[in-house]
Amino acid sequence: MTATIVIFDSFSNKNHRRPDSDADDLNVFFAESPSDAEKLVTTEKPDLVLAVQNEGTACLVQITEKMLKHRPSLKIMLFANSDELSKTLLTLLALPSHHRNMLLTGASSPHAELQEMNRQSEQFTCNFLAGNSPEIEKIKGIISKIAPTTSTVLLQGETGTGKEIIARSIHDHSNRKKRVFMPVECAAINESVIESELFGHTKGSFTGADRNTLGLIRSSDGGTLFLDEIGELPLALQTKLLRTLQEKTVKPVGSSKIYPVDIRIIAATNRNLAEAVTKGTFRQDLYYRLNTVTIYAPPLRERLSDIPLLCGHFLKKMAGEGYPEKSVSSNALSALCRYDWPGNVRELENVIRNAVTLSPESSIELEDLSITLPENACSRKPPTIPPSSMAFHEKEAICKALDQTTGNRRAAARLLGISEATLYRRIKLYSI
Repeated sequence: MTATIVIFDSFSNKNHRRPDSDADDLNVFFAESPSDAEKLVTTEKPDLVLAVQNEGTACLVQITEKMLKHRPSLKIMLFANSDELSKTLLTLLALPSHHRNMLLTGASSPHAELQEMNRQSEQFTCNFLAGNSPEIEKIKGIISKIAPTTSTVLLQGETGTGKEIIARSIHDHSNRKKRVFMPVECAAINESVIESELFGHTKGSFTGADRNTLGLIRSSDGGTLFLDEIGELPLALQTKLLRTLQEKTVKPVGSSKIYPVDIRIIAATNRNLAEAVTKGTFRQDLYYRLNTVTIYAPPLRERLSDIPLLCGHFLKKMAGEGYPEKSVSSNALSALCRYDWPGNVRELENVIRNAVTLSPESSIELEDLSITLPENACSRKPPTIPPSSMAFHEKEAICKALDQTTGNRRAAARLLGISEATLYRRIKLYSI
C-alpha cells in the first residue's frame, strides 16, 4: 500500500528531504501556496498534510478547513516553523515501511492488539475500575456478564475496596445506564427515619410529615438502587425490602396504596452476612434473595500489582481537577507496593492526593508519602508485572516501538497510536 503526504511550506519546502527514489511506498508532494495545497488534496487524496504557518501565509485554520471539506478523513499536522516539519518528515522516512503505512493509512499492525487492549482498559478506567490484576480482571469478566441482566448483586469486601465503584460499573454497562444510579448509605441514616427515606411517606403520616414524598426506592424507578452497608438495615425494614424485591412494589409509610417500581438493587457490605444470618441479625430469605450474584472486592494488599495503574489513574483524575501534573518516582512506587494498605484503595487515593498537593517537585518522591512502612517491609520485594497482564504487554510494545524508532519518543508515540504525553507517563510508570 502506498501512502501519500502533502507538504505545505511556502518558504522552505526545497530544504526538506525528499524520499529516496526507491521508496515506492511513499508519495510526497510539495505545495507553495494555499491553492496548490487545496488542489493536491483534491487530486492526490493524501493521507497526511504537513503544514507550516509562515509569516505572510494565510491563516492555516481557514486553509485546513477547506482541505478537510474536500477530504474529511485527512490527517493534518501544523508546525510553527520549517525545522520542526523537517524533523517530523525525517522521522517518517526513517520508519520501516509497514510501520509508516500503518501510521499514515491506518493499516493493521503488530500493535493493533495493544491498542484494542488499551481501548478496553480505558472503558473500565473511565468508570474508575482501574487495574489489570487477575482479581480485577475476574471482576470485569463478571460485570460484562451480569450488567445486561436484572439480577440483584451482593458486593462483599472491606471498607475502601471500591464496592460502590463496582456497583457504578455494573450500572454504567447495563441497559439502565441512562437512568438514575441512587447510592444509599444505610448506616448513615437514622433508624427512626430510614423507612420513610427508603419507601417514602404520605402527608400527616407522622409528626413533621408536611407533604408526600416518593422515597429513594421510587426515586430510583427505572434505574439502579445501591444499598451500601446493607447489614446495618433494621430487621423490620429487611422484611419490607424483601417484599419490594419479590413483588416489585412499594408501599409508602402511612399509605394504603401500593406503587409498582422497576429497579435493580445492588447491595454491599463489609460484614459476613452468612454469619449475621446465623446470629439472627439478618434475614435468611433476604440474604438468599440478594445473593443471586456475589462479587468479592479484594483488599488492595491482595492486588498490589495494580498500584502503578491506580496511581496513574489518580494522577490523571487530579490533573483534570486542576492539580499540577506529576509522576511517581520508582522509589516512591516501590514503597507504595510494600505497604499493607489497611484503608485499601481509598487510603491510596488520599496518600496520592496529599503527595500531589504538598510535593514541591514534578515527581513524587519517597519522602512525600504520608505512610509509615513496617520494619519488615524492606525485606519484601515489590510485585512484578505478571507476563499475562495488560501492563506487561504494554511495556513490551513500548520498548519495541522505542527500539524501532531509535529512541524517538514522538515517532514511537505515533507508532503506538497514543499521545506523546501518554507515552512519557508510561515510560515513567514502567521505569523504561
